[in-house]
Amino acid sequence: MTGPSARSPRGDTGSPAARIPWTAPDYWWLSALGAVALLATAFLWVANRPGRMTNDSAHQLQQVFGRIPLDDWHPAIMTVSWTGLYRLTGEISSMVLVQIGLAFLAALLLAVYLHDLTRSRLVSWLALVVPLLPFTITFLGVLWKDVQMMLAFFIGTVLILLAERFPALRYPLLGLALLFLLYGAMVRKNAFFAILPLVFLLYRAWRNGSPKLRTRLTSTRTRLLGGYAAAAVAFLVLLLGAGSAFNAAFQPKPTGQLNQVFLDDIIFTVPARDIRAADLPQELEDKLLHARAVCQADDVIWDAYWKCYGRGATGKSFEPIAYQPEVRDLWLSEVVTHPVRWAYYRAQTYSRFLFVGKSEYAPITAGRHAVPAEYHVAPTKADSILTDYVVELGAKTFPWFFRAWFWLAAAGAIILLLPRAGYLRPQIAALGWSALLYLLGYIPIVPASDFRYSYWPAVACTLAGVLFFADRRLNKKRQQTPAAGVDPAGHSVRDSPVSE
Repeated sequence: MTGPSARSPRGDTGSPAARIPWTAPDYWWLSALGAVALLATAFLWVANRPGRMTNDSAHQLQQVFGRIPLDDWHPAIMTVSWTGLYRLTGEISSMVLVQIGLAFLAALLLAVYLHDLTRSRLVSWLALVVPLLPFTITFLGVLWKDVQMMLAFFIGTVLILLAERFPALRYPLLGLALLFLLYGAMVRKNAFFAILPLVFLLYRAWRNGSPKLRTRLTSTRTRLLGGYAAAAVAFLVLLLGAGSAFNAAFQPKPTGQLNQVFLDDIIFTVPARDIRAADLPQELEDKLLHARAVCQADDVIWDAYWKCYGRGATGKSFEPIAYQPEVRDLWLSEVVTHPVRWAYYRAQTYSRFLFVGKSEYAPITAGRHAVPAEYHVAPTKADSILTDYVVELGAKTFPWFFRAWFWLAAAGAIILLLPRAGYLRPQIAALGWSALLYLLGYIPIVPASDFRYSYWPAVACTLAGVLFFADRRLNKKRQQTPAAGVDPAGHSVRDSPVSE
């Protein structure tokens, strides 16, 4: 047994995965993966430029051009980022190129990590497959906040993995990962549900970089959990501070988008007699009653702002509703005080979200009426190939990959199988819990059954599956190569921190 002071060439950080020594990289194989990533990026760029846009992204496009004021209907940080890229490059399409490029950069970095860890070409190839799967590739060219949240969490997670594996670059990588996690948390309002498990992963990598701190905090499980709780609080404080600083710098116009949730709860759970009995302005009462009637006639169960209520104060899209204080007061008095009927309604919407598929793909015709003609996606051969791949092979042949129930079940299965994981258990756990909590977080707010609301959970569960496969391969090789001088990945090494 080698003494505890012995170290591998990269140092022993306390992480089991980090204690697996390294050998010379397979530059030819990694170069081949890089070539595949470049070719895939180029193909998707041709198939999606200048970026697929729906009504949501078309609204943000008008703000990028400066034709309407910046608002917070969609998190303004995405609009500001898009504006910065547009001013820097002069191309609206620069944002979609960044999205596609980040997806394959994250996959390539993950392939480097897994190849270094397992010395397996198959395992490293699986990392690059992740953005090529039909349910992942489908939205990479769509300018949505859901896509940018996924990308920020994807590359942030990979940077944390690399930080543990390459101690010399630990703190720059962790700092960059923190920035991506902050961006992901700011680009979608309900990202809060997904972020805390990833913060745990970030904290763990930082803690393992300090031997003194690791020794002090791992003496008891309570202290370890206390350290994580402190890290979570610190991250939330940092997130609130970043949000406040951003709002102070760019001053997006407040729109009160949360009132969409209040409207749904009121229109679909409060009886007409209770609306009439409430002390409401006559105009608001008439609009609520009219919306109830329209929704019932059209068999609509959610998204009343767009489908029944008449949108904003003057009927414009993305416009704040009138009487926002009165709507909030009515919600507090008639929804909060009747939790049973609210729970029944939200069970109805959540079951629709879980089991009914919608918007698995954004065709080039999506949102065209709201997007200037010069920014329409052209009907190229690349678009035709992508459409057939995602729709015909993906959504029609394997529809469960585009359903929220499948990824909810997958996240639960990942958590249940954690006891069978070894070296990569914390990383697998963080991804599984992030996917599960994000999907459960939609119970009180889900507005539709669109697949984009399951986009991050789908990618997170897929990443967890790849890591679990790599973990099982490590365990198998460890059992097959017990001799001294052979690392757990099955490679001969000169300096191993622990003799297996």
